[in-house]
Amino acid sequence: MTKNKEITYSLRRFFTSSGEKIAKENLHKLNRNFSPSYTKFILEELIKPINETWFRSEMVGWGEYPHRQKSDKPYLLVTNHSGMAFPWDAITFSYKLYERFGFAQGVARALIAPALTDNLFMNPFLIASLWKRFGGVPATFTNFETMMNQAEHNVLVYPEGVEGIGKGFNRRYQLQEMRNTFVRMSLKYKCEIITFSTVNAEYINPFAYSWPWLNKQARILGIPFVPVGITTLLVFFQPWMFYIALPAKLYFVFGRKIRPWEMIDKPLKEITNSDLRNITTYIRKQMQEDLNEARRKYGKNPYRFGSLFREAIKNRRKLHYFMLMNWPFLFSEYDRRYYSGNTKSIHDINIFTILKLIINKPIILAFFIPIFGWPIIFLRSSWVAKQKSK
Repeated sequence: MTKNKEITYSLRRFFTSSGEKIAKENLHKLNRNFSPSYTKFILEELIKPINETWFRSEMVGWGEYPHRQKSDKPYLLVTNHSGMAFPWDAITFSYKLYERFGFAQGVARALIAPALTDNLFMNPFLIASLWKRFGGVPATFTNFETMMNQAEHNVLVYPEGVEGIGKGFNRRYQLQEMRNTFVRMSLKYKCEIITFSTVNAEYINPFAYSWPWLNKQARILGIPFVPVGITTLLVFFQPWMFYIALPAKLYFVFGRKIRPWEMIDKPLKEITNSDLRNITTYIRKQMQEDLNEARRKYGKNPYRFGSLFREAIKNRRKLHYFMLMNWPFLFSEYDRRYYSGNTKSIHDINIFTILKLIINKPIILAFFIPIFGWPIIFLRSSWVAKQKSK
């Protein structure tokens, strides 16, 4: 009985406390690394051609995207994680929002597991703070509360957490247990939840499985999980393949708008953890039904090789974006160009481009050194982590 009282009391404090003070004190920290101009540059010059030539993603059923007024609370965009793959689906979805609805209206800042945002190795090709510069927000409770009180952006949420990324190919399209924080925020601020299904991202790195004991060891190095599958051995010989992405055609299928406060007939201060679990379970069930239907319609031929071939012919002058081994150079070169003031597109990867990049960023060579490249990468990641902690 005492335990229930404590649970109810903790929720009462959450629902009655104001987050405005937290937001004012914390928002400047979240915006410290976020660069809208950098985000737009990378989306337009790098992610766009990769999406056009490789992922060929589509948004289905979105219609009019809900325009957020500054006086409104943000919409919570909620979707499933793709298992055992680097989060290329989240990057691609960010581009599709930008492409379709514009930066000011379409941008949604994503809540990302700190294991991804704070680990240099988990930022694509060791580009420091890329997730944060892209608008990513470490998924802590305080940061979530802060995002609910900012006036600019909607919020993208992956409530399965790291477990959703590391669920393994055998559990693809099976939603894992969801954290109920997004429901708590929606109830407190009366902001709508917009669900959507991400389809075919499971095939970015297919037939990869999760081993709990191996993941436990990997977390010592700051890696949330280790995909064990057909690409695992290749990763030892070419470290850049850790970020591998096969050309799965991605679909982002609109689900439904949900108002959790209409699901419960209680004042906020009387809502318990049990109530939250029930609402979260119900939303998860709805999302699973939508995901199953979206998979049935769009997941039967995940690679669409005919489409890939046609895009290769159509974009033959962009074939360097088709070559995965070029991606470390492309990401690093665009990052360098932004800070040097060079906004020109990369029309080719040639020996001069590569040499110039290696001179400016020699660590890039480690991604192409069999076996021995890994110690260099980990040492570099550890050194950067120590510098940040000082």
